Amino acid sequence: MPTYRFLAALAISATLAVTASAGPPAGKGGGKGEKGDPADFQPEILYQYNGRKSQDVRLTDISGSSYVTVHSAAQAQLDGFVASDEEFAMIAYAEAGDVYLTSWTASPVTIGAKTLISARVDRAPGSGRVHWMEFSPDGTRLVFTESSSEPDNLWSNDARRLWVYDIVSGDLAPVLWDFSILDVAWSPFDSEDNVVFFTGGAVGVEYPEHLYRFDMGTGELTPFLDYGEHFTSRYFDITGRHAQGAPKIVMAYKEADGRDYIRIYNFSGNRLNESWMSRGDILSFDCSGTRVVGKDEGSTGTNLTITELGGSVSGFLSGRGVHSVSDWMSRNPC
Repeated sequence: MPTYRFLAALAISATLAVTASAGPPAGKGGGKGEKGDPADFQPEILYQYNGRKSQDVRLTDISGSSYVTVHSAAQAQLDGFVASDEEFAMIAYAEAGDVYLTSWTASPVTIGAKTLISARVDRAPGSGRVHWMEFSPDGTRLVFTESSSEPDNLWSNDARRLWVYDIVSGDLAPVLWDFSILDVAWSPFDSEDNVVFFTGGAVGVEYPEHLYRFDMGTGELTPFLDYGEHFTSRYFDITGRHAQGAPKIVMAYKEADGRDYIRIYNFSGNRLNESWMSRGDILSFDCSGTRVVGKDEGSTGTNLTITELGGSVSGFLSGRGVHSVSDWMSRNPC
């Protein structure tokens, strides 16, 4: 095992020990499939379920037939959440601006103890809610964006801070502020361990102006892809380092006619594919980079769908309670 993976694993095992482990409830994944056997459950996708009394982060398999509840929050208190690559088996989530880290194990699937890694009241004056976050490909860091000018408004277009948490050392530091920073993803290139991409723009812009490239080591901030002000979504994803072929970018794109599209770009800024969605966003590539799971709000309610790049669209989970997807875990090999 490489040294950094050993240290990350050691740090997680040492810190995730503040609450009792949660058992693996079996059930229907948002209304689809039959009752599954937790012993056969292979975790792949995180999603948010909005119930009558709580908002749940759930971990499910590709069939959607079984799930475990990672965390339950009171209504309107659940913020962002994300899964690491499968080899590191970590999940991060935020509730009312407090950020937690936990782990999972398989056979059967269980959720480990949670650790508070960043309390909202401790970060900085005016600290706010946390929605977008992403683990580094090597499993050693977590980057997240935080509302600041309006602490209780997740969807504020005012200034946001970009934070990086070091899982091994426990250090937390802001690396960018006074900017409208929204959805964030790590660079897919092995040589760019300090580079992230994010949607954003000038403070106060209603929608993101660009996809930006940000080097956290040098502070260099560069507009990377200009996809049109006022007709865009905050959401995007980048293929992981284990994906097939050259890296790709997926974006939820809102046209002037109000309709939503999934657009695929390469890193030269050329559009490769486009697929129409009835009304939705929140996208995540699978490990191979050939499928995207996302939220699609149609006439039957809020659904999660899987789109083959340049191909067909199929339902994944359906029902009014299914709200959003955080991540599709990567494997090596896929």
